[in-house]
Amino acid sequence: MRYLSLILTIPVAVLAVLFAVSNRGIVTFSLWPTPFTVDAPVYLATLVFLVVGFVFGGVITWLGQGRHRRRGRVMADRVAILERDLKDAQVRAATAEKRLAELNKPVSGQPRAAVPAAPAVAAAPAPAALPGSPTVH
Repeated sequence: MRYLSLILTIPVAVLAVLFAVSNRGIVTFSLWPTPFTVDAPVYLATLVFLVVGFVFGGVITWLGQGRHRRRGRVMADRVAILERDLKDAQVRAATAEKRLAELNKPVSGQPRAAVPAAPAVAAAPAPAALPGSPTVH
């Protein structure tokens, strides 16, 4: 984005300087119902109006983006609240795990014996083949 800004700004600045050098004639500005008149070089009047237009456009854009900035602030506040709630939940979970470990600690100090595994069921022997019956391979 920084390079794009330079690519656009440098040619515009060069054009503004060339315009100022080429248009040094004097022009008179007057606003009809008022008696005021202003004599100014053409380049100065043009550049002043361009700058005023740029600032005015920036203000309009800034005002138009207000709801997005407000939404960003609200979301940032919400993230902060949720992060605080998460830390509180983690502390409560750690406390609960510690308490559970204390409750499961044996009273005598000896570790509990492991529960013996269920005895394995012996597989029934395969029936013997009858004499004269075909064998399956």
